[in-house]
Amino acid sequence: MSEVNALDGITAEYEIADLLCTPQVLVDLIEACLKQSSLHSLVDIIMQDAALTARVLHAASRDHNCRLSATEPVTSAVQQLGQPLLTGLALHAARQLVCHDLSREELAFQYQLWFRSRVGGTAARCLAPSVNYPYVEEAQLGGLLNNLGIQLLFARHRSHYLATGATAWSEVAQSVKEDSSFKIDHLSLADQLVGSWGLDSFLADALRFLHADIEHVERSSPMLKIARLAQQFCQQPEQITPEFETLAARLFSFSHSEASYLFDWTHGLYAGFSALAQDLKALTADFERARQRLTELTFLLADQEAARARLAVCADPQSLTDVARRLYLENSTALDVVLLVLDHGQSQFNGIPATGQSRMVSELKVPAAAGSGLVAEALSSGELKHSFTDAATLTVTDQLLVRLTRGQGIACLPLVSDGELFGAVVFGLAGRQGLAAVESLWLKMLSQVVVKALTLTQKGLTVAMADGGSLLWRVSHEISNPLTIITNYAEVLKQALQGSANAELPETIKKEVRRVADVVNYYLHKQDDPDIPEQNVDLGKLIKDAVDALSDGVLKAKNIQLRQRLQKDLGPVAINAMLVKQILINLIRNAAEAVAEGGQVEIRSRSSYIAQKGLCAELIVSDNGPGIAPQVLQRLFQPVTSTKGAGHGGVGLNIVKSMVDDLGGQISCHSSQDHGTSFHLLIPLGTEQHNKKA
Repeated sequence: MSEVNALDGITAEYEIADLLCTPQVLVDLIEACLKQSSLHSLVDIIMQDAALTARVLHAASRDHNCRLSATEPVTSAVQQLGQPLLTGLALHAARQLVCHDLSREELAFQYQLWFRSRVGGTAARCLAPSVNYPYVEEAQLGGLLNNLGIQLLFARHRSHYLATGATAWSEVAQSVKEDSSFKIDHLSLADQLVGSWGLDSFLADALRFLHADIEHVERSSPMLKIARLAQQFCQQPEQITPEFETLAARLFSFSHSEASYLFDWTHGLYAGFSALAQDLKALTADFERARQRLTELTFLLADQEAARARLAVCADPQSLTDVARRLYLENSTALDVVLLVLDHGQSQFNGIPATGQSRMVSELKVPAAAGSGLVAEALSSGELKHSFTDAATLTVTDQLLVRLTRGQGIACLPLVSDGELFGAVVFGLAGRQGLAAVESLWLKMLSQVVVKALTLTQKGLTVAMADGGSLLWRVSHEISNPLTIITNYAEVLKQALQGSANAELPETIKKEVRRVADVVNYYLHKQDDPDIPEQNVDLGKLIKDAVDALSDGVLKAKNIQLRQRLQKDLGPVAINAMLVKQILINLIRNAAEAVAEGGQVEIRSRSSYIAQKGLCAELIVSDNGPGIAPQVLQRLFQPVTSTKGAGHGGVGLNIVKSMVDDLGGQISCHSSQDHGTSFHLLIPLGTEQHNKKA
């Protein structure tokens, strides 16, 4: 996706790509992307900087098939772009900043622009809940972007713009000078830019009418009033003024104490940045430090891609394990490393031996239960744990790992894939000094690449250690890389086909690729995992986990109204939690894809009884979509069934049916055009079933 296109409807010389982003914000964003931070963390970082926010919104708004949320536009933009594209966008901004030379006068003005926009955004964010305006993110944009037009003009004209006597905050007199010198003023420029994003919001109007007569503003939308008071903050960010109190009283009926409280609260949030903006020497040093860090991060990303390329060419699980081990050894002072894969069914870690390692690695069975050692501690905390502390008490398993890794102690780093624990890597270290490399951002980045590669081969590794490989593993391995390539090219194709009659084709391709991957992954799991149910599974928590897995995806993207009506006294049950969760994820995702924007999906649970199965838990997933045609409904669970445009066919309901059969359960579907579709899942919970499985 290119974000350097000229702004729609604006003179072509003003481009989003000209804007310089706050250096430290870029550092924070790139590091957060590398750490795979949460969606909300990424949004909070982006909305500290007007230029970066504008880049993200402009890039996402180019996808005409997906309209941005009016009330949470940045959140929906980040969700739409995804972390890979967001990282690329941040890197483009970082390269521009690193290569850009600013005079002392230009740097001082640029920092004032960054500071004043942050003040405006912070003020609006605090003001929204204070006046009961529910759309905080939208309000924050009204303050953050109040000098966006000034930033665009300065980015294009630099010294010529400074020669007009410009300020870093919006003023009426400044607009007059701009119009005389550049044939456009900052408010019109911001209005046209924000208007091009297609938001169903008064945001563009709030910027356009920032200096309208106060009589008109006080009778208008809350967005215009919030932006106006936030602009007053930008003019005098260090002390409360009579003008601020008067405006707060007129727009929101604030008393003196209420206005003072709002100012003190807001000022406390930007005070640190304020001090830096007033010290040119400290400001210059901070700017150079941040540019140096951005350069380092750029090289780190290049190293990450090099590691990814080395792993991608591995032809079999053994060579993949060997390369992963070498990468860890090359980038740390470890004497040796041992890779462990988590076996959820057995609640233990299994050792994966690399070529040349002791056969005892393959015999390792490291308990995952709490209190069983450092590996289990790392697993439960999600953080690095090591033996170089006075409080560390090594278990027998820990001491075996110390011996196998040939160190004086060990450090255990959990491996996480898409929020799910995958395993751990154990480093044998000669001393505490070796911890620095293991705790570095680079090792964490490397681990993300390694775990992605290992995830694709987890089932193959298990089979390979037993009998040297299987046909199913080889099929999975052979198709994984082509599927990834197809998905990547589909994303490129999506950008090329924007606005054309075939614009929906790339999403169809990606959906079918995901379906193929779902089928292969299920049969790999079915081949290797023991048919033993997990004990004491909380169905309510299992349902919550399934919903959480989709909450930042299709549910939020389509603004789905999700309702849960769960029987509270079902109690812990003995079932295969992985299968039930996957079934629920598939059914909920299908329901969400079947309904229109803002549609409803409901999940119910209750106890039931059927003669053949005895006591059962009944789980119902229903939606208010268009229903399924009768001829499709008759063969819904057959392997080739698809409802195409009506939903409920994208994941492969035959796979869901196979999973239900493995549970010894039943699944049925009821559908009509008037009442939507509901799937009823019955899971046996009786004593007979428990004894059979246990």
